[in-house]
Amino acid sequence: MSKRALLIVITAFLLSVAVRWPQLNRPLSAHHEFCTAFTLIALTNWYEDGFFTHHGVPSGGFVREGAVLMPPERSTQNERAISLYYFSHPPLAYDLPYLVFSAFGVAPNVIGLQAFNLLFHLITTIALFFAVRQVSGTGSNTTAPLFAALLYLFMPAPLWFHGNVYMSDMFVQNFWVLHVVVSMRLFRVKGAFPRRLLALFGATLFLTVYTSWLGVFAAITSIMLAWWQWRKDRASKWVGVVLVSICAVALALGLTAWRYLQVIDAQALLAHFADRFAVRGTFALPDGPWPLLRELIINYRMGFLPVIVLLVILIFVRYRGRAALLKDAPGLPLFIALTGLPVLFDHAFLLQYAEHDFAALKAGLFLCGIAGVGLASLPNRWGTGALVATCTAGVLYFYRINPLPGTDDGRYRQEMELGRAIAKEARPDEAVFAIGLSTEPQVGWYAHRNVLGVTSKEQAQEFLRDHGLARGVVFRMIGDTRSVERIVP
Repeated sequence: MSKRALLIVITAFLLSVAVRWPQLNRPLSAHHEFCTAFTLIALTNWYEDGFFTHHGVPSGGFVREGAVLMPPERSTQNERAISLYYFSHPPLAYDLPYLVFSAFGVAPNVIGLQAFNLLFHLITTIALFFAVRQVSGTGSNTTAPLFAALLYLFMPAPLWFHGNVYMSDMFVQNFWVLHVVVSMRLFRVKGAFPRRLLALFGATLFLTVYTSWLGVFAAITSIMLAWWQWRKDRASKWVGVVLVSICAVALALGLTAWRYLQVIDAQALLAHFADRFAVRGTFALPDGPWPLLRELIINYRMGFLPVIVLLVILIFVRYRGRAALLKDAPGLPLFIALTGLPVLFDHAFLLQYAEHDFAALKAGLFLCGIAGVGLASLPNRWGTGALVATCTAGVLYFYRINPLPGTDDGRYRQEMELGRAIAKEARPDEAVFAIGLSTEPQVGWYAHRNVLGVTSKEQAQEFLRDHGLARGVVFRMIGDTRSVERIVP
């Protein structure tokens, strides 16, 4: 990467931070900011109680309070574990920010986690630059990779999910793009693989799998590509790719299982995974796949509409020159496979999960990479003009989706105000209930309490009796006034 290209990327990144600045460190509220609150609660448990107290297992609620709600004499170990901890993803996306907060001796907080997220947006952008640079025959062209990197900085999905919103589903992008960079080099090596390169391939794949399930689909893609190459040349080196991929997945998932099995037994953990797959997977859909596919299309529109429009235009403009484009970019089919197939597998097997618009973020490498290559094939003036127009449209659409504070009609403060009211009113020995009010993690984060949603006062009292609790407090809205009522079983 030349100094000029690096300077442009860093300057553009700082500009992207300025675009997001009004949204940073405001009250956590809408558009999946429950993910950020969820992560902060998990990190707070580790920070306050100690990492090893919880065996390094993430949680979505405050565990000490939750443990009181589920006394051992009334709940089994597995019931307590499933209620208190979060097993849906491997834990690396929690480990790293926890290490940073601990190193600085600072309690987990919103702006700290967002700054951590922003830093990795820069890292991912630079890694995408290197991945796209290998698309060209010489690997020395900087126009296409620079265009791809700038597009990834200013599309609505990366602007939001590499800034305000943090969770494993989004953070996996950072290690996956590093794996793509290494894989682009590995699959184009003539002759034997350098050991260091093969080790980097395994290490980046391990980190990707240890962050989220997209890594498993990346491993499947690498195994398929290795098999395809082996069919053509029968070289034994492709067996090494398969073995390293299998080992990386096995090590990451084995380490994850070892950590989680400290608080739950294997049978219960597998049953929990089966339950989660039932609500996230593609099979046994009650209404069929079409409603979810329509939602997925909407998610792509929200996250990448400007670059999708650009790609449609480029297809029409460059259709007759496609042969020349492939000649100038011989690594393009490999890039498409490495960045496209894992996303395709993710949507194919986890279609119900794809209804969340952050699922479209995974396709950002593919969309921005291809668009960058297409733009670079245009005359420089046209390519630069289209880039500026697309990035500008991305920023404007970002503001359309995420209104600036002051234009949100008070939406951004709702969960914070409710949480702080709960923190002020609820006593430490009371279970907290809410009727007709939000119980999202944002409320819990600001309340520093677990807030249980119920439909009636009687249901709350029944909960107290079932769990052997002495008292509780119920929050509800009566007209325009928030009501607080203390209850006993």
